[in-house]
Amino acid sequence: MTRQCILIFCKLFLIGCLVWPAMAEAITFNLNNRAKPRVSIQVGAKGNKVSEVAFSVPASQLGNGTVITGSQTISIVLEVRASAATPLTAFLTVDSFSHPLTIDDPGSTSSIPFSQISWTAQDGDIPSGSFEDTINQPIVDFASSQGYSDVHSFHYANTLDLEAGTYTGRVIYTWAVP
Repeated sequence: MTRQCILIFCKLFLIGCLVWPAMAEAITFNLNNRAKPRVSIQVGAKGNKVSEVAFSVPASQLGNGTVITGSQTISIVLEVRASAATPLTAFLTVDSFSHPLTIDDPGSTSSIPFSQISWTAQDGDIPSGSFEDTINQPIVDFASSQGYSDVHSFHYANTLDLEAGTYTGRVIYTWAVP
């Protein structure tokens, strides 16, 4: 190798070292097919914020079966990684039973079962469906090494004659490898 080639190589190497830290967050190297097993999930907004979907039902439409679409869509991102030698299968489940939709009026006992709520998948990677008022409802499972994402729109069936008010509840998604 000539001295000029060595200098060019050194300059390119140094430039690569200077650029590398800016790209390090976006690059993962898997040497010798030894992927670190992991699963990750993100539902809605990043961070510790809980994403909310609101349904506004006009008084003239209460309980008449007119489906009401939620105020916003929710993004779901799933990832399961493992080496080819020890593949994993991850399961997405939802708990729509433990935190039911109850009216915020302390003097009332009105509630809405989550089975009145369904969702539509934008891409179908994480399929459309409806909540079943259960603790461990299976949604989908994927084998490693894969990443999936979808955007869901939520819909209220509006088939119950309910007391007017604000109802609040929570569903909990779980992405796990048994």
